[in-house]
Amino acid sequence: MNPPASLTDELIEYGLLEKRNIHKETTNHRNLPLTFMGGGNLGELLTLEMYPNTIGSASKGGMAFDNKTLDISKNTVEAKEVKFVSLVGTKQCKYCTQKAPRFQPKCIYCDNCEFKLISDSRAGISSNAHILYKNILNEYIIFVQDYNVDTKIIGLKAFKFLTKNTYFDSYIQNQYDCGGKLGGSCNFIPYSFDWNMSGAITIMDVSIDISNEYPIVTYHFYNPLSDEYDKIDLSTFKPLLRPAELAKLENVQTLDGYLKYEDIVSLFSLRNKSIGKSRGTVTRK
Repeated sequence: MNPPASLTDELIEYGLLEKRNIHKETTNHRNLPLTFMGGGNLGELLTLEMYPNTIGSASKGGMAFDNKTLDISKNTVEAKEVKFVSLVGTKQCKYCTQKAPRFQPKCIYCDNCEFKLISDSRAGISSNAHILYKNILNEYIIFVQDYNVDTKIIGLKAFKFLTKNTYFDSYIQNQYDCGGKLGGSCNFIPYSFDWNMSGAITIMDVSIDISNEYPIVTYHFYNPLSDEYDKIDLSTFKPLLRPAELAKLENVQTLDGYLKYEDIVSLFSLRNKSIGKSRGTVTRK
């Protein structure tokens, strides 16, 4: 399947925008983050390009389906929830522990140039909405974006998660059952144990090279209609497992270091989580 030219145009525009934002953040020593923000709108825009027979929500408040398919009478028959996760977070000064924008070269508090990079973003999935609308909300589209500072390449992947997937549905149902009056939100972390077990389906993998004046977009994979579960990389999956879980893989066959999702999904159950646990007092700095 070939990507539409309109999608490539949007990715080029995105590359140009972030190239400018990186320059601003590098030269503007005012502690203002500018790069890789507002991903939610971008994700919804790209989803429309990937699924040309769908429409957006027309809502700015988030109280509508992100992406909809209408029937001939203009009734919503299917919906997609769209999330965008940037792995390019802020950074923390190793000397005074104050935060700084990712591309700001110095800490404005102490002039130190050594930082700890922070990458803790996740997709927030409303368990209440999932339970209420699962007859229409048939899939989640989650974009995961990263940036290689050496090559100046933005990496952008899009994954599909099916509402009907048994593990994924149970994972959200568990949050709903244990998360209080409104169910709460699942903190769905890219490439985590729950992510692997929920049946990720890659639908796009693209690189945007912004090292030159004009971005170059390279598609490594593109198929929004794919229904094939991603194979699981054993080298990155094993460190996520607990000892008792590791033992369950002893008799599972691998192919070139990968596991078939269908071979392992029945081996693992939901983990106990501290859902609804207080996170203490949050203070502004």
